[in-house]
Amino acid sequence: MKILALFAIAVLFLIVSCSREPQPIQYGKDACAHCRMTIMDKRFAAEIVTPKGKVFKFDAAECMAAYLKTEPQIAADQNTIFLVCTYNKPGVLVNAQNCYFLSDGIFKSPMGGNLAAFISKERATTAIDSKTAKLYNWPEMLKTR
Repeated sequence: MKILALFAIAVLFLIVSCSREPQPIQYGKDACAHCRMTIMDKRFAAEIVTPKGKVFKFDAAECMAAYLKTEPQIAADQNTIFLVCTYNKPGVLVNAQNCYFLSDGIFKSPMGGNLAAFISKERATTAIDSKTAKLYNWPEMLKTR
């Protein structure tokens, strides 16, 4: 009976440890996987969840993009989950591949990229504050950062 209980605990541990769920970002405690800065600003944070369930947290979308250039196998895997916090809903992680990114001096992101994510193109365009602002979709943002 003890062996069966130990086996059940081991299986439960494996199931939990292989979860592909995003993890909440602990602002003021978690460090960026790319630049190692402490993640502070809920408007710019980002996260990657690999197919094996490994989670990487970032202080800004531009850090996530830079990290993906150093880890092309993660970027290329169709089962990788890419998440960003949007400027309008700080702290709420959403699918980055569906977002639009606006680069404008009014956004003071942690890495100085002045890049903010928005849930739709319409929300991003209404936030444009200058003629030098640039709008990107997910693939464009990855190429330019």
